Amino acid sequence: MQGRFRRMAITVAAILLLPASIGASPAVQPADDLRESYELLSTTFYSKVDTQKLLDGARAALTEEAHRRSLHVSIPQFRDQGTLEGNVSQVAAAIASVEDATHGSSTLLTYEVIDGMAKSLGDKYTTFFTPDEYRQFNQALDPEKISGIGVLIQPDETSRFIRAYYVVPGTPAEKAGLQAGDLFLSVDGISMKGYNADQATKILRGKTGTPVRIVAMRGTKPLGTVTITRADVQPPTVIYKMLPQQVGYIWILAFGRETPDEFALALDRLQKANVRGYVLDLRNDGGGYVNSALDISSKFINGDPLLTIEERGSHTTTIDSGAGALPAKPMAILVNRNTASASEITAGALQDDGIGVLVGEKTFGKGVMQSLTPLPDGAAIKITTAHYLTPKNRDINLRGIEPDFAVVENKDARFGEIEHDAQLQAALNILTKKIAVAKP
Repeated sequence: MQGRFRRMAITVAAILLLPASIGASPAVQPADDLRESYELLSTTFYSKVDTQKLLDGARAALTEEAHRRSLHVSIPQFRDQGTLEGNVSQVAAAIASVEDATHGSSTLLTYEVIDGMAKSLGDKYTTFFTPDEYRQFNQALDPEKISGIGVLIQPDETSRFIRAYYVVPGTPAEKAGLQAGDLFLSVDGISMKGYNADQATKILRGKTGTPVRIVAMRGTKPLGTVTITRADVQPPTVIYKMLPQQVGYIWILAFGRETPDEFALALDRLQKANVRGYVLDLRNDGGGYVNSALDISSKFINGDPLLTIEERGSHTTTIDSGAGALPAKPMAILVNRNTASASEITAGALQDDGIGVLVGEKTFGKGVMQSLTPLPDGAAIKITTAHYLTPKNRDINLRGIEPDFAVVENKDARFGEIEHDAQLQAALNILTKKIAVAKP
């Protein structure tokens, strides 16, 4: 986590996480993945599926893979048998035939077939993940713990030393008293002058339980040598700080499973510091889990609609927030063209329910949801299963959400740093006026 903070590459997503219907075990066969994927694609995709199209997609993928392996074989045309078992069995038989001819892996062949079926639906958000791809997808939303001290760093332009950009709550760095803005002059006796973030990270990280010695400075005040014991640290999906005029700034990097808890901690600390307004930064946030977006929206919306979900067969469900929202305070939500999916759920709800104003640029425009199902052998399939509307029944799909205050992102913007962030400056100007007339 000690490296200069970088945006995580996340496929735009509003994810409903579903349990695997079959537990992974040594006895799992590729046919289990095939059967479950076919059933999910044919029955849960948000519009009715032509099962012959799935079969054609499976055949095309298997044929292409056979040719790639220099096997000149004719895959028989798959015909819709009218039953799940009948359709899956003929595909499985063709996979076995190619496997015998190439002495290849039936697992890899099955993956190609499932991928072909998913692509046959013509929906770019319906995707098959191999086990490695699924781990990478999860890593973007729910990053694994790393051994370090719990601080995000970047080079300080003035001093050329390393500066703490953010200290993660509850980590060894915070417990040792480090704060955002502290300069690291040396680490374990090595001067940090001229180091970039990656170079400094390699020195700061190390085996859990080992000490690292940092000579630090806060402003013009030397802090001396701070000795910190490394531990397993969870990379954050939420960054927060207090800005001038007691405005709390909360930057959501992704809507992961732990994000609501991180967000709640940020809110609690800002409230204890007498926050008077909020900037919620959703820029470049490609989304994540729907439940996390709804949980965070409910912190500010009291008993009003959050969104309406339209599923296959015209089944419609409106989800309302519960009671117990925080007292209303002025709020600005920062958005841009990469604010997508689950982020748009939150942005749309806060805008429609009158909680805050959107500042920045029109959002991405992804108004559909995917259900993510782990498959028996560690792979997964993500299927578009629903379309959603904002509380005022706005369809944002392929349209996006227009901000209340349009502000173009400045060149080389550094999000969260007022002097380098024109959109944040605009949000603060708006909130300053609102705070001035707000009832204490």
